[in-house]
Amino acid sequence: MNLLSTFLFESLNLPERLISKVEKYFIEEQITKNDYLCKSSKQCNRISIISSGYLRFYSLSEDKEITHWIFGKNHLITDVGSFFLDQPAKWNIQAICSTNVYSITSEGYTKLKDEVPEWTTYENLFLVKLMSALENRIYALISMSTEQRYKYLFESDREIFNQIPLQYIASMLGMSAETLSRIRSKSNS
Repeated sequence: MNLLSTFLFESLNLPERLISKVEKYFIEEQITKNDYLCKSSKQCNRISIISSGYLRFYSLSEDKEITHWIFGKNHLITDVGSFFLDQPAKWNIQAICSTNVYSITSEGYTKLKDEVPEWTTYENLFLVKLMSALENRIYALISMSTEQRYKYLFESDREIFNQIPLQYIASMLGMSAETLSRIRSKSNS
């Protein structure tokens, strides 16, 4: 199984008999470092699964970039309101490094739902998983100390600290770059 097949099988619990029907609607793309998968106020017309690299999900507030999350391999990413509700995107989704994704367009998504009626069942289960992950992130931000948030991220994705500029990680964790540096120094002692 390739990465897309594995994702569909493991993350969506899609039966093997449906994988080839679903896969054909995804196209492989490369997003060059600093290019965008989606820009705020534009239409986000695709859902992507990251096969390598990292995408940064951020917004602007008073001309300051706020990194909300950084997504890596095997993560699904889109601006949900834009893709599903045809609203202008609220978020910027930018490649931090050269990133490969499998994407399905809005048009392909509509055709997929027509060809594979069972898709809706698997889509709903996956959306529940995404909502649970979002709840966990929100819980971490509002209930954990800065040190606990750092430790949680470090334990769940150590590689991110070798690949991503620290100012993005600090923003994602809701702290200043200086605070992150202090916590990292203290943790390495």
